[in-house]
Amino acid sequence: MRLSVRVRYAEPAVLEPLLLAAEHFGYDGFWVSEPWGVDAFAVLAWCAARTRRITLGTHVASVFARTPAATAAAAATVQSLSGGRFRLGLGVSGPNVVEGWHGVPFAHPVERTRDTVSVLRAVLSGDKVAHDGTTVSVPLGEHRPLRTALPDQVPAVPVYLGALGPRNQRLTADVADGWTPTPYSPDHDAALAGPLRERLAGNGRTVVIAPTCPVGLGADLNALWDLERGWSALYLGGMGDFYAGAARALGYDTMVERVRACWAAGDRRAARAAVSDDYADAVGLFGSAARIRMRAARYAAAGVEELVLELRRPDLGDQIADLRAVREALS
Repeated sequence: MRLSVRVRYAEPAVLEPLLLAAEHFGYDGFWVSEPWGVDAFAVLAWCAARTRRITLGTHVASVFARTPAATAAAAATVQSLSGGRFRLGLGVSGPNVVEGWHGVPFAHPVERTRDTVSVLRAVLSGDKVAHDGTTVSVPLGEHRPLRTALPDQVPAVPVYLGALGPRNQRLTADVADGWTPTPYSPDHDAALAGPLRERLAGNGRTVVIAPTCPVGLGADLNALWDLERGWSALYLGGMGDFYAGAARALGYDTMVERVRACWAAGDRRAARAAVSDDYADAVGLFGSAARIRMRAARYAAAGVEELVLELRRPDLGDQIADLRAVREALS
């Protein structure tokens, strides 16, 4: 399996050591998330200027945050500046971000994704763009990118989708180059990825399977699971139904309802405590290097081609140590 790392934006004094460590330790990719308040494309252009080899990507940019043409322009710009080392991770996010932050309706998310991918593929090809979709219409067919941002020697931009629902998974199988879900557990791949794999079996396409995987090294499993509980409570309780639905597909219906009830009541501490040890362990890699090596085999057996690691220990020194240790353990 290839290894990459996903980070949330931090000041350069924190971001740069993580970026350079990931490249130095031989990681294949460096993804930057874009929840709200940060432009991931700008961050990745900064990353491109400081690296030479590692692949860079958004993980994930919301299809509601920009027009498809603006997304395509940003992707083409970073692809050109990085010398072809960019990949575009897209997702629908949820009403909390789309309506609460961007101020646009969270309507027809699957159709919006389809329209976005269709328009950006056309823009990136350098051809004139005409599209009449459910959520996006570019009617004139007269506009061609003023200057193709991708020279002939620069490869096309791979598109990854963070799809969770069955309709969006089927769309991923039809139009995307990669699938990068969160949460994910290799123990329940059939339940989580069934629509995607069934569609791929029928259409003959291939899609890179690259799920997010929380990670933390140490001897105290309870302390590591507790770190994961905080993030899982946020996603299951406060970030919309998609994440909760994925956890239900893993068989954690009762736990999800307890987390969501506590979150809705404003009791963040109780929501965090409601995340079970079993769930935290199922969706990540925690423990000693030997334990992580053993449990990582589950991902390979499930057909995962790339692990997108999320560092759970908060200290920068611990995060860099974990990058090194995981790379060595899984080499």
